Amino acid sequence: MSPKITKARLIWLPFALMAIGSWTPVLGMWLNGVEWAGAAGRAVAFWYTVPALVATLLVQGPWLKQPILKPLGIQFSVNRWWGIAWLLPVAVLFIGMIVTWLAGFEPVLTVEQLIENKRSLVPPEQLAQFDELQAESPPPHPLMLIIMGMPAGLTINLIPALCEEVAFRGYYFREMPGGFWARATKIGLLWWLWLAPSVAIGNLYGAPGLASVALALPWCIVASWVLVYLRVRSGSVIAVAVTRGTMLALTHVAYDLTFGAPSWLAPFYGIGGIVGLFLIWIVFWIEDRSRATGRLTSS
Repeated sequence: MSPKITKARLIWLPFALMAIGSWTPVLGMWLNGVEWAGAAGRAVAFWYTVPALVATLLVQGPWLKQPILKPLGIQFSVNRWWGIAWLLPVAVLFIGMIVTWLAGFEPVLTVEQLIENKRSLVPPEQLAQFDELQAESPPPHPLMLIIMGMPAGLTINLIPALCEEVAFRGYYFREMPGGFWARATKIGLLWWLWLAPSVAIGNLYGAPGLASVALALPWCIVASWVLVYLRVRSGSVIAVAVTRGTMLALTHVAYDLTFGAPSWLAPFYGIGGIVGLFLIWIVFWIEDRSRATGRLTSS
């Protein structure tokens, strides 16, 4: 017998299912003292998004008995906002680099800097092998790493991003009550709550602890404003997943380009990323107030 459908249950039942699936391996890592920065962390990071998709599909199909694709925003009509969605993480990355530069951490803009930074992380007994490898096959210019990483946002990294976005900017976009500001902010808060246990053991920032969880809160809210706006203008949750997937694909690139900056400052998830997303949001807000047909951010 299916539970009676109420607004509270539409919000919290799928979230409970997501939490059970996503938080269980995180709890196991925490109880066993397994660090996020390792093979286990990478595996759990990929798995973490899967319960979000499974819970959404279980609620949408067996419980609500509704179609899957269109009600969840899974549509394939490409428009200019898809291109904006793909390029948006690059803009956030560059703004984040400027923020870290202003804070005293010089960006990595030469091959020599890139090699020296990577060399500093190599164990002494492996330095000779590292130097030989770099002599035979030197890395590309650091900015080329961005171009090389972007296709992954449309391919392999799109998969976990879509699992996450079908839930938050698909299902919850439809079910969360309120206008643009209330809806986007509530989705951001729910997204943060779902991410919090993984952040507490090292996800996103690499630094476990409640300080990272606290920093993730404004990031999730500002990011949610941007992503919900993309969701509406693009007409598809897939475009939003392209942004998230590309952000995932460029996360290590961001680390290389802002080497030495602390994770609480550097893009994508530190203060540099928050500033970048907020400035992108300002551009969207201006576009909404001046050029867009049908304002989202005001009555």
